[in-house]
Amino acid sequence: MTAPAQAPHAVVKAVAERRSRSARLRRRRRQAVLWLVLAVLAGSITFAAGLLAAPVDYSFQPQAPQAVLLLDSHGRPFATIRSPQNEEPVSTSQIPQVVKDAFVAAEDERFFAHKGVDPLAAVRALWRDVSGAKLQGGSTITQQYVKNVYTGDQRTALRKLREASLAVRLEQHLSKEEILTRYLNTLYLGNGTAGVQAASRFYFGVPVTQLDCRAPGVGCHDQSLALSRAATLAGIGPAPSVWNPVHAPKLARARELYVLNRMIANHLITPQQASDAYAGGLPTIVAQSEPDAPTIAPEFRDLVEERLQQVFATNYDSEMFDSGGVKVTTTLDLDLQKAVTQALHQVLPSAHDPEAAVAAVDPRTGDIRAVAEKKDGGYRKLTFDLATDASRSSGSTIKPFTLAEALIRGHSLDEPAYAPECLNVGVGYHVCNAEKGSSYQTLRTALVQSINTVYAPLGVKVGLQRVVNLANAAGMKIKDINCYAQGNPCPSFSLGMPTNTLAEAVGYSTLVNHGVHHAANSVLDVKSGDDGDIFDNTAPRLGERVMPRKVADEVASVMRDVVTSGTGTAAQQPFPVAGKTGTTDDFTNAWFTGCSSTLCISVWMGYNKQYLDRGKVPHSMKGVEGTSEVFGGTLPAQIFAKIFSNYRALQKPTPKASPSPTPTQVHYSYRPQPSHSPTPHRSSSPHPSRSPSAPVSSPTAQPSTTPTLLPTSPP
Repeated sequence: MTAPAQAPHAVVKAVAERRSRSARLRRRRRQAVLWLVLAVLAGSITFAAGLLAAPVDYSFQPQAPQAVLLLDSHGRPFATIRSPQNEEPVSTSQIPQVVKDAFVAAEDERFFAHKGVDPLAAVRALWRDVSGAKLQGGSTITQQYVKNVYTGDQRTALRKLREASLAVRLEQHLSKEEILTRYLNTLYLGNGTAGVQAASRFYFGVPVTQLDCRAPGVGCHDQSLALSRAATLAGIGPAPSVWNPVHAPKLARARELYVLNRMIANHLITPQQASDAYAGGLPTIVAQSEPDAPTIAPEFRDLVEERLQQVFATNYDSEMFDSGGVKVTTTLDLDLQKAVTQALHQVLPSAHDPEAAVAAVDPRTGDIRAVAEKKDGGYRKLTFDLATDASRSSGSTIKPFTLAEALIRGHSLDEPAYAPECLNVGVGYHVCNAEKGSSYQTLRTALVQSINTVYAPLGVKVGLQRVVNLANAAGMKIKDINCYAQGNPCPSFSLGMPTNTLAEAVGYSTLVNHGVHHAANSVLDVKSGDDGDIFDNTAPRLGERVMPRKVADEVASVMRDVVTSGTGTAAQQPFPVAGKTGTTDDFTNAWFTGCSSTLCISVWMGYNKQYLDRGKVPHSMKGVEGTSEVFGGTLPAQIFAKIFSNYRALQKPTPKASPSPTPTQVHYSYRPQPSHSPTPHRSSSPHPSRSPSAPVSSPTAQPSTTPTLLPTSPP
């Protein structure tokens, strides 16, 4: 049987109850919303009243950013970095009317009518946002100035409310002309310029006063150009990174047209004036930056600037660096920098001499102590640096890493090898020695005398890719190896791999630092006058073991023999030096890289300008400064020796040797690979591989803030 149907009156009653409950819920929701709105309104009114009552320094104007001061490791200033926020305030009378008109038309056409906040613009912007139309800002010029100077640009409702309140108050204390002038003096206009004066100098190469046809020396026939320039500047403001005339001239051109049209709409210019201004095309952009103050270490200054930009962009607010007033203690040794610069010009005094580059590194820490170059035309800011950007064949300076890999593979220093005058290595690679005749050598004597016909086949035997990997782990930064034969680097790389002087200095530092690698470092400490320490890099830095200590020490001992009795005798000093010479085919590159226990210096020579700028084969270095043929053991080794003699002359009194650094734990990354078959002449007691399973102790020093000392004991 089915259940009896509900009575009609029961159904009606149930429906009525549900409707009553829904009505009560709706009333409660409306009441809750009403109370919420009242609370927000009351809070806003209270907050706004507090803002209106809070004291504000209306005379405050932001100071022009100061340059970043660079100090060497002893606290001596050597350079400044001009702040990217290059602000040059000008007075109201110095800003041409055409510039003021362009910015007002583009940014806030009701500027002279509103009282700091433009309700019409705000409602229009809100409607466009809600309706999905093209976004449009509603901030007035006064509000934008308040944001730039007082509140910052954090995207919150409270910030916008405070901005509006301060804008209203500011208009009660300053005239419209004063507000507009302050705005035009602080507005960021791209490429490190803040203010119309700095922007006009950067983009057009003239002060802003010359954007007025009535200015002295500027005829009225320039009125169209002045109008075009003013419209271009006004077009940059809302988005300097997008509408930048240097990097995006087409977009800047479109913005110029927009500004001209807004000026017509506001009856500031006639259509004919706009047409004449636009017809001339985008004004010529000169992109003329103000130069930094001269310094003896421009290459090092640029290394530091690039490093600081990385540090601030990654870990801090980049505006902290852009605003300047920062003091940076670097790793530079100013005396050593002077000694290097003097040595380059002493050994290579003629403008017709080859170019050269030098880099010096503390092997205990990786701290860069000096960087310099001798280049045709001199070094220019943030341009190609021979010491860090060049990629030239290392010649025989790669051989110590071939020897290190051979020792890891089980070979020994006393292993004999036949050294013919010439031989073929691989397919199509013919190798000869600098000296005539054949002989028998050991791996030790072959490195001391730089015997190519021993080390070229040895590199192929132990595996050139392994040599590359080991050298890179040590810091050599082998570049652009794009020549491979049957999956392996070409045999020619056994006698030279592309690198630069800074990388060589770092790589050799690893060898004399017992196989422990430290990455190159240029900055020790960054301080702000207001905030104190910003970046502190003075704590002990953990090194990384990349080869067994016994292997590194054996290679370093052979490199000392190179200087005492081999190809590098011209680099001898009153203290032990471990080094290696390098020369490439036809004397196009010549190297000497040598190390004491506290300093590794790499020297390169060559005709780099012809090679890079004109696409020509590098010139041979013959007949340079009385040297018939330039080997690594001639002029480069002489530059090395001259650096130390100059440096000793600057040290008063000559310091004693630095104490040995205290041992500390280092990260162990070396992993031996399976070896090739042992050679027939392997020593009966091959070098054992160190176990990679645990960290090892190795001398690793704290970053040094004392002079780079000349040692009296071997490394």
